[in-house]
Amino acid sequence: MGTEENRSVDLSQYNFTRLANNYLQKTRGEFTTQDIDLINGYITYVLKEEHKSLKKYKVGVMMVCINSPYWQYAKPVIDGIKSLFLPGHDTEIMMWSDMGQYPEAKDVNYGATIFPTESVQWPYPTLMRYHLFLEQEEYLKKFDYLFYIDLDMRIVGIVGDEILGQGLTAAEHPMYSLRPNLIPPYEPNPSSACFINRPGKIVDENGKPRFKPYYYAGGFQGGTTPEFIEAMKKTRDLIDVDMANGYIPIWNDESAWNKYLSENPPAVVLSPAYIYPDSMIQDYYVKVWGRDYVPKIITITKPFSTSKEGGTAAQAMTQNM
Repeated sequence: MGTEENRSVDLSQYNFTRLANNYLQKTRGEFTTQDIDLINGYITYVLKEEHKSLKKYKVGVMMVCINSPYWQYAKPVIDGIKSLFLPGHDTEIMMWSDMGQYPEAKDVNYGATIFPTESVQWPYPTLMRYHLFLEQEEYLKKFDYLFYIDLDMRIVGIVGDEILGQGLTAAEHPMYSLRPNLIPPYEPNPSSACFINRPGKIVDENGKPRFKPYYYAGGFQGGTTPEFIEAMKKTRDLIDVDMANGYIPIWNDESAWNKYLSENPPAVVLSPAYIYPDSMIQDYYVKVWGRDYVPKIITITKPFSTSKEGGTAAQAMTQNM
């Protein structure tokens, strides 16, 4: 039964076939031998010697919680991080917040390390996030990995070791993770005079090379601590240059993040599953993606950031797709 790799551990002593059959009958009713092979492979994987002592990393998760309309989003995302984010690792949640300025919220932390900060109006809580984080640079250096996540998000699936690479981690923006036939035919060869330097990589599609462009979301990002601290410094500097010239980048910190990644490609690129929208999935996003994703992290639409006019415009747009 199963592949040679699956047979590398003798599971006959556990009545494996009988127990697997009984379990699948009770939970699914109908199953195939391939289902038992999958369970067999998993048990074999678990029992391998190299998996008995996985390395445990120190991970810092950073969030910004500024202005009272956003406070309501802190507890749900923190609860999700505690239960589903990098299970098996040593994770500390850090929140830069103005709640301490207000009597009704001054003692609230939900188990996070709080760095008090001043209240500022949009877009400065997101635009200046790297400035805030870097004020605690020495504190941040104790971690092996650092990640930032928007406060108005929810962890709905296990976010595991797949986000840990040797460098930066970025997530594709769901609005720009396009199905192949929508991707413009940019010249993919860096040695060509026609090469367009934009974030992306060469992927194999049915035996043919294709350039897959990337536009990265600002809501979830991170990486190894030295690389992410360097990225935060350079991204902060890009924002400072624009602001000194009286300009705010069109998508605030996200614009600067993409600029930095265009010259410093991330080691790990995550799908829109890690920045999954909470609405218009079938009407809009699946049409853009050409498929669906199993959500890991969901973005929450905030009532105070929407309008009736915006909803009407969105409905009209989807009808023409």
